[in-house]
Amino acid sequence: MAKKKITNPWDQCKKCLPAKCCTYFALEVDEPEDRKDFEAMLWQIAHKGVSFYIYRKAWYIMVDSVCEFLTPENKCGIYETRPYICKEHSIDSCEYTDGDYGFTEHFKSYDELLAWIKENTNFRFKDRHKTEEPSKSKVRSLKSALG
Repeated sequence: MAKKKITNPWDQCKKCLPAKCCTYFALEVDEPEDRKDFEAMLWQIAHKGVSFYIYRKAWYIMVDSVCEFLTPENKCGIYETRPYICKEHSIDSCEYTDGDYGFTEHFKSYDELLAWIKENTNFRFKDRHKTEEPSKSKVRSLKSALG
């Protein structure tokens, strides 16, 4: 994909909705080495908004979470005092102009990660079958029991 030519960064930011760089964060994690590491990753990815990816042989956890300073107009509410990591973010490598993230692998679900583990390691895990959503009456009963 050819990069879009943007001369003014603000023009780019106006077109980038919903401000992709402000809707998630990612942190490098240790490469999983044993079954326990993969079990922890499966537990983490079972949570909404969590994914893992491999980029240049390094593992990362990505969390979809909108920055609290992002305004309804998709502008930074603390632009003048924004953190260094935000200042360092460049339009040359941003999600809007760069297209594909360039990940070797991107695991967006429990099942995707589990399939990769089964194919690429000697660790064996039983398939997990999704359970039905609890009925509203069970949820209410649990809430009332917890007080």
